[in-house]
Amino acid sequence: MSRMSFAVGIDLGTTNSVVAIATPTGVEFALGPQGERVHPSVVSFPASGGVIVGTEAKVRRATEPDTTVYSAKRLIGQNIRSPMVQLALTGLPFRVEEGPYQQPIIVTRDRRLTVPEVSAQVLGHLQRCAERQLGSRVSQAVITVPANFTDAQRQGTKEAGRLAGLDVLRLINEPTAAALAYGFGQRKDEVVCVFDFGGGTFDVSVLAIKDEVFQVLATDGDFFLGGDDIDRAIAEFLAAELNRQQHLDPRPHHELMTRLVLAAEEIKIHLTSYASAEGVIDGLFHGGREHKLSFRLTRAQLEDMVRGFVDRAMELTRSVLAAAHLDPRKVTEVVCVGGTTRVPLVRQRLAELFGKEPALRINPDEVVAQGAAIQAGSLANTLFHGVGMSTRNAVPTTALSPLAHGNVPWAASVAPKRPILLDVTPASLRVATAGGFTEEILERNLPTPIERTRTFTTARDHQTSVVIDCCRGEGRRVTENEPLGRLVLEGLPPRRRGEVRIDVTFRVDQDGILHVRARDADTGIAREASLEVLGAPAAA
Repeated sequence: MSRMSFAVGIDLGTTNSVVAIATPTGVEFALGPQGERVHPSVVSFPASGGVIVGTEAKVRRATEPDTTVYSAKRLIGQNIRSPMVQLALTGLPFRVEEGPYQQPIIVTRDRRLTVPEVSAQVLGHLQRCAERQLGSRVSQAVITVPANFTDAQRQGTKEAGRLAGLDVLRLINEPTAAALAYGFGQRKDEVVCVFDFGGGTFDVSVLAIKDEVFQVLATDGDFFLGGDDIDRAIAEFLAAELNRQQHLDPRPHHELMTRLVLAAEEIKIHLTSYASAEGVIDGLFHGGREHKLSFRLTRAQLEDMVRGFVDRAMELTRSVLAAAHLDPRKVTEVVCVGGTTRVPLVRQRLAELFGKEPALRINPDEVVAQGAAIQAGSLANTLFHGVGMSTRNAVPTTALSPLAHGNVPWAASVAPKRPILLDVTPASLRVATAGGFTEEILERNLPTPIERTRTFTTARDHQTSVVIDCCRGEGRRVTENEPLGRLVLEGLPPRRRGEVRIDVTFRVDQDGILHVRARDADTGIAREASLEVLGAPAAA
């Protein structure tokens, strides 16, 4: 293996992940053991020991559902007691328990794993695929995250990268990465909407692109909205059919439901191209014998099942356009990201809203990794001065993507400038105040990185410490927002109520991670922290 080291771009997805590298000659996608460019984000722990990741692990979902972990991204950095997390856990066949800081712990065989440890297995698999193909070491990466990921989710993703042995150069938001892939080197002057409907999360962002400056105007999203929900809706239809035909309710049986969910994914993909799907699902073993399910599902039936999910996505899209003060007809291009954007109803609704068909020249499965690779190459200084594919000790491959599949070509004689990414805060950041109310420190859609300080006073006489509860959201009351964590400042002088002034500073860095500092304005006593966040261990 060559001593040369590369920086890669990684789209760490809920359902699938992609790894890519950008050089002066283009973007290359790393292939898996079976030649796949898209790698399932699945990790399996066989009885024989070891770990299986990717395509082979996905196959094991049907046979060993209790020891095969998938959709970990929906759990990373989450508080296990959250109602949405509890709802998500009901459909998972593997065990998830509460760990320290109320973080989810995945229990399989004799192992207890944090979610970042599971995600690190996926990242390690992608790293090995890239190293094999490049013939060189991969030590650095830019990893993408949903735009509305919280501080804890971002910290968890960085921790996964660290555990995989990667130096995470930067986290960038998935819609921003997609816009970078769309516009880099193209000398564009446009306003684009990136509609990112993936397997587990939904994001939408509006960006202004001018030459190599990519400025996010507004963004929003939903952690629990994606293709997984559509798969489950189809699986519920199949479960009802199995109960009707065979008098067998598969819902209490994880192996049966996993088989139906996997079949549902195939049916969904089929219906993106055809008006109906019909066939027989076999391999449904229960009670010592095999059951078979005959099914027929039309695209119209599927659209009725998923209309509520699509409505939620379109409502968020209209909200983002309003926040950007933008008429949808003024958007130059709609860039689709994620496999769920292939659903005809989604494309139809986008065309109705924007008055134009979404862009089809970019592969929605690969565009995010492509943008991440461009940013990685820029940060590692290999994008403009690195070596081309032909001068490396690389394994021969056909993974260099043509334009029709999303490659970004640029002329070596007219090299583009280094890209500048200007992102925003996806939600307001607040502190709790007296009476159960909150005070906004940073409003949503502010450009990042950013820092802002607000001054508060003590609430009672002789108060020698203050507890600063931080939260995220748009509600005035504490209970209407998502808790982020707590910072305690001690050693305050025991004065009368209102006489001690506390400066509270919120700083959001270029990775979108929140840093909080509390300081006694008179004595200078201060405390700064990456918060003791519920759902993740406190960062150092």
